[in-house]
Amino acid sequence: MSVATARETGGDAFDAVAARVSPARVGALCGVALVLGAFLSVLHEIVVVTGDPTRLYYVVGGAALAGTVLAGLIRPRTAGLLGAAAVVAGTYLYVASLPGGTEFLALLSPMLDDVFALLSGLSVLRIVNADVWAIAAAPGPVFLAWYLGLRRHYVAAGAVGAGALGVVVLTGDATVETTLAGVLGVTLAAALGDCDRRGEALRDAEGVVVVLAAMVVLTLVIGAVPGAGALFSTEGIGLGSESETMESSLVYAGENVAVTGPVELSPEVRYTVEADRAAYWRVGTYDRYTGGGWVRTGSLQNYQGPLAGPPGESAELQQRFTAETDIATLPAANKPTQIRDAPVPVQVTEAGSFQPASPLHPGESYAVESQEPTASASELRAAGSDAPPEIRERYTQLPSSVPDRVEERTSRLTANAENDYDTARVLERWFREDYGYSLDVQRPRGNVADTFLFEMDQGYCTYFATTMVTMLRTQDVPARFVTGYTTGQQVGDGEWVVRGYNSHAWVEVYFPEHGWVQFDPTPPEPREAAEQQRLSDARDDQNSDVDTNESRSTPDDPGTPDPTPTDDPNRPDPTDTPGNATPGGNLSPPGGPSGDDGGDDGTLPSVPVPTPEQVGFGLLVLAGAAVGARRTGAGSRLYREVWLRRLPDGDPGSVVAGAYHRLVHLEERAGRRKAPGETPRQFLAGADDRARRIGALYERAEYGHGVDDADAAEAAELLAELLEERSRIPHLVGRGGAGSR
Repeated sequence: MSVATARETGGDAFDAVAARVSPARVGALCGVALVLGAFLSVLHEIVVVTGDPTRLYYVVGGAALAGTVLAGLIRPRTAGLLGAAAVVAGTYLYVASLPGGTEFLALLSPMLDDVFALLSGLSVLRIVNADVWAIAAAPGPVFLAWYLGLRRHYVAAGAVGAGALGVVVLTGDATVETTLAGVLGVTLAAALGDCDRRGEALRDAEGVVVVLAAMVVLTLVIGAVPGAGALFSTEGIGLGSESETMESSLVYAGENVAVTGPVELSPEVRYTVEADRAAYWRVGTYDRYTGGGWVRTGSLQNYQGPLAGPPGESAELQQRFTAETDIATLPAANKPTQIRDAPVPVQVTEAGSFQPASPLHPGESYAVESQEPTASASELRAAGSDAPPEIRERYTQLPSSVPDRVEERTSRLTANAENDYDTARVLERWFREDYGYSLDVQRPRGNVADTFLFEMDQGYCTYFATTMVTMLRTQDVPARFVTGYTTGQQVGDGEWVVRGYNSHAWVEVYFPEHGWVQFDPTPPEPREAAEQQRLSDARDDQNSDVDTNESRSTPDDPGTPDPTPTDDPNRPDPTDTPGNATPGGNLSPPGGPSGDDGGDDGTLPSVPVPTPEQVGFGLLVLAGAAVGARRTGAGSRLYREVWLRRLPDGDPGSVVAGAYHRLVHLEERAGRRKAPGETPRQFLAGADDRARRIGALYERAEYGHGVDDADAAEAAELLAELLEERSRIPHLVGRGGAGSR
């Protein structure tokens, strides 16, 4: 074979490949990949929260590889059966991971209840085995959508990806940005795929870019409309107009709690409590840390009677709560075992907290019996670390996004702690003594516990409790995040008034043979001072809902009991052991308050960095604007207007030629078309003297003895005069470059 023949054959092969891999085809496949990527990004976030995402990578890679290989080997119907088989197999694996294993298959009704709950807004993160669910849900849609895309069934591929994404949209796990990305992917797959199937050029699909950009703009506009959305809903229960109080960021979050930015204190009275003794009034517990907040896994069950108490010794505590406003919580001291006289149906979480099926109204009350663990510090030190496997697995979970430096610092701080109790006590005291309290902090990006530990030196209860639980879990100590109310203002013997600002977050640690024990790392004195200042301000403003008859006549006593069991007051504390990192030592958190935006201290204000989603959507909007300008001719007209007003740089001949060509454009815009072969003199015969002079200079430059700087300056000046008369936009000739001569 000759070299020429080889080149010709190679060129034909290249052309054949290029014909098969057209830009429209590539764009359509990118659309399929985008919708699948949106779906998989949600699964990835779920698996990152629950542990290591490596298995998800293998499953997705294997499914995509299978779709690629089988695209040229099997028919779509067979591929559809394989995709359905993958979904069935994934469902079986998930069910097999549940308590009871495959016997659960016989319980069809509970399974359907779970499905309906997911599709009506139950987050996947609330499922105990969320990681198994995410991995099981991935291979079927990935295989089938990618197979169909490679087979040029773009609409079907987009539909499969959209269906998978729709599931996680309905569960509430997909963000607005993720959902929009999926919609864009489906649109690209359908529109560009149509171009590919028809053999049309990619430019014929420019309208798609305009549509996509319009979709982005519409989404942004809708998001800016007041009331179009919110970070959380308080359902208007007991909060009035205060949508970002401490209470709304904690107690009303329901199945999840997000760590927010600055919050306010609500002084409104929520409950009056009659109890044998003071306690923290627990509302909810949360076991799954997401890196940015907390989720309560498991489902709610109807209250059927007394609940089990703690495994160890306990003391009975009788309480009666009376609602002083419309409110949707049922606080109770740890650990509640019975509830009586409830005016609404009561549900129970898997952790044993009570939840009302509907709000309580002012004056309605209920009674609770709790069994408080009574173990002393010495008994907790001797409890050991042999927690049941289900407790240890569930309450030592951490997202893979938690950096190793969190464990490293915790290990140094607790190096001299010999048991779980001392580990918790060291961290509790360290936070109280080394960190400040502030309600005015900006929520950090990334992992909250890591940022609070290394980049902040103050925060409020949510930050303290989140970080302490995270640090304990790095040491394999079972711990959970708890929300509720502190004791409140004591107004009589066994009587307390609980206000909105008493909402609080703290920590519970599990000890074998004793159960869950409270720890509170938030510094109490500044928190109580902030609450008292807020109450004083509300009273000065004569707010009527911040007091009861008893609280007005009772001296304020904000002090609350320390929930941490203590004894052996003379026992050396591990935090004071020589050689350990003590409060105030070199392990103190660096930097200033997270909310510092710069100012009088000379620091530069922080510059907000756009997220990848914002950058991508911004580029899409710009692309849509560019395509729209091209389609409407606006871009060409704008370019011509700028071109008219800028003469080229260079020698005098180039300047004169530029002036002439711009003159021709002006004359043609006025309705005089230059015929092919028509000379400048013929074309400008009916024009004014200035136009004919520019034409004469152009003929001299092109066909005569040339022009000099004076001629170039004259041509530029004459063109400027014509532009001034014929254009509505001021001219730029003579401003720099050759036109300044």
